[in-house]
Amino acid sequence: MQPILSEYYGDNTRWFVATVIDASPPFGREGRVKIRIHGLHTEDTQDIPQNDLPWAQCVLPTTEGGVSGIGRVPNIQPNALVFGLFMDGMNSQVPIVIGSLPRIETPTDVQLQKTFVGLGNDVNTKDVFEENTESVDEKGNIDNTDLKEPNFIIRRNREKTSVNFFLNVGYTVNQAIGITAGLTRTSRMTVGKPGIGSFSDIRYNDLTNFKETFNSFTTQLKFVLYELNTSKTDANVRLLQTDKIEGKNGVSEVISKYYLERKVSPAEIEETAKELIDRIV
Repeated sequence: MQPILSEYYGDNTRWFVATVIDASPPFGREGRVKIRIHGLHTEDTQDIPQNDLPWAQCVLPTTEGGVSGIGRVPNIQPNALVFGLFMDGMNSQVPIVIGSLPRIETPTDVQLQKTFVGLGNDVNTKDVFEENTESVDEKGNIDNTDLKEPNFIIRRNREKTSVNFFLNVGYTVNQAIGITAGLTRTSRMTVGKPGIGSFSDIRYNDLTNFKETFNSFTTQLKFVLYELNTSKTDANVRLLQTDKIEGKNGVSEVISKYYLERKVSPAEIEETAKELIDRIV
């Protein structure tokens, strides 16, 4: 019996504009991007968590192979604005991205010297960007002085990146803000020893064994997530049970007591969290 293909025939086409939330699909969904569709999905991650958003297929040009193992995969970046159609028309369950739309921002990411990197499937994380902090001296050598103390602009960019990172792996806004506030308060987002998590000697040794690029900000974010899902599961369980930043058993107290091992107080994290909310959210 022939399959019924009428729902894909095109008589009831629906188009959409969407923002790309994640460009690092899990195994089996290669070539797709996760999107938040304007007018359909609210921006509130509590109403529609990132994990519930659809993975959309992407149209590639005819210059690509079009079969498994041949050709390129889409290179759409997180936060890109895209245009597409629902393959199943009125049912609106099978989105396909046709192309991206210009998004004009001043200053641009290029002017801010940001580069975008994918996290792949390491520790089941999503995609996030990391600003390029390396500079080259007059002899052509890379200057990594930022490993000791990032400047104000870099630290602010890292705070925003951190919030986006934890949002994209499923935490709520307040949880992502609280984690980031704790990291900022304890380390000022410095990646040099003991790192953004103010890791103990044992934990810092675990970090160096975690990945060769352990002095990378992105790697250290991934390591924080790795700890929350392994050696720091007590903190993670308590974190997932609350969505308030302040007060007893709030995000700030959980991060202070169970993840940062009281290196900073809940009150200090709450203060920084308020600043992040005013600046980022």
